[in-house]
Order: sequence, then structure tokens, then C-alpha cells
Amino acid sequence: MLIHISQTSSTPMYEQVISEIQRLIAMGYMEPDEMLPSIRELSKELMMSGITIRRAYQELERSGFIYTRKGKGSFVAQLSEERLAQWKMEQVRGPLLESVLQAKKLNLEEEQFQKLIKHIWQEADNDTQRQQEGEDNV
Repeated sequence: MLIHISQTSSTPMYEQVISEIQRLIAMGYMEPDEMLPSIRELSKELMMSGITIRRAYQELERSGFIYTRKGKGSFVAQLSEERLAQWKMEQVRGPLLESVLQAKKLNLEEEQFQKLIKHIWQEADNDTQRQQEGEDNV
């Protein structure tokens, strides 16, 4: 499973696991009804406590991203496109709000901020394109 966990992050590990699994589901890397690794398998793969993975799975189930069948395992839930879009917007809103508040504290004009966002977006497009070209050459 393509989960990236930072040992140095201030974000608790179970929250990192939740975010990574939500990202994989939202981006379509995991299909509805696809079985997730068992708690034991994932804890071994990520080298963390089974309690941490269990807590992450419980939160993912509570939020509707996965469901569990007793004796069978945990599976990706069927999520509507609307729910996935809502989740994606929630992920971006917090950091973006912090940036807007910082820009306002520095008396940046809205037009300046919008230009900055557009410029950063274009830079990210270029970086993504370069990464994809690099993968194609491997």
C-alpha cells in the first residue's frame, strides 16, 4: 500500500494513516469494496503499533471511507463523487485559509494574492509535468 508516514511530523501517526488512506481512496487508487490490508499487515508494513492502525481504521469507518465485515476485514466504502469532491475541498480549505489570513495581515491586495495563487498553480503544473516526463523515461 502506498502510504507515506513521517516520523518527524507533529501530526499524530494515526492521523497520517487516515489522511493517506483517504487520499488513496479519493484519488481512485483504491476501488470501492477493495479490501484493505489487515491491521496486523499494515502495522508490520508501516512499522507501527497495531493499536495505531486500529484507531485509524475506526476513524475511517466513522467517517464513512471504509466499512468492516466481522471476520472478513475492512473494505473501501462506495463514496459519491459529491462526497469525494467535498473531502478534497476540505483538505485544501484549511491551509488556504491560513494563507489568506497571512496575506491580509501583510496588507496584500486580493488581486496580488490571486496572481500569486495563479503563479504557484502554474509552477505546480510544470513540476508535475517534469515528474511525469521523468517517470516516462525510466
